[in-house]
Amino acid sequence: MEYIEDADVRKGKFLREQVYKKLKTTILDGSLAPNTRLIEEKIASEIGTSRTPVREAIQKLEKEGLIKKLPKGGFAVSKITEADIEDVFGIRSVLEGYAGYLATLRAKDEDIKALEEIVKREEECIASKKISEIIQLNTEFHDKLYRTARSERLYNIINDLRDYIYRFRRLIFSFEGMAEVSIKDHKDMIELMKLKKPSQVENLIRKHIIRGKNLIKKKLKKDPKIYGNS
Repeated sequence: MEYIEDADVRKGKFLREQVYKKLKTTILDGSLAPNTRLIEEKIASEIGTSRTPVREAIQKLEKEGLIKKLPKGGFAVSKITEADIEDVFGIRSVLEGYAGYLATLRAKDEDIKALEEIVKREEECIASKKISEIIQLNTEFHDKLYRTARSERLYNIINDLRDYIYRFRRLIFSFEGMAEVSIKDHKDMIELMKLKKPSQVENLIRKHIIRGKNLIKKKLKKDPKIYGNS
């Protein structure tokens, strides 16, 4: 398969960063499945560059945990383990729940309106079955919620998990009906924020996240190969 479409890579001044971003995107969106071996020569040939920026991108992705070094040499896309799922969702539930708590206390009218507008766009995408756009809007909703907490330190900590969250979010939305459930949760969060009930918002966000965790664990047990497990 082609790892990277080279049209916009060649145009940029910062080839190294572009190769890294493109390769990372193919991992996060599932184009490169877990355990897929990464061959430097093949990737470099496809984008028309030397192996150096490819090698540097792979090393960077290894440090981030998205790529693993193979025992006999070379690299492959990291598999998703149950421990990964527990870690990411456990941390998310605490951090995002707290962000929701603070956001409820600190939200202004314009913040609520912005969240409502995102939900409206989500519903429009549901009607037209634009799943990729729904996933993007879901990410946008949560990002706006984090921003509304008005804690730069908390936002940055959550942001460090963004890539892992996005990878799992795509898996969650592969379940039929989950987009609708997610949107309902978002609407309920907004209503509770309007009523200034921070603890209830925090609890709802935690339930929202744990539900996603349980769905992914269920899928892992049912078909472990899709996450790179035997």
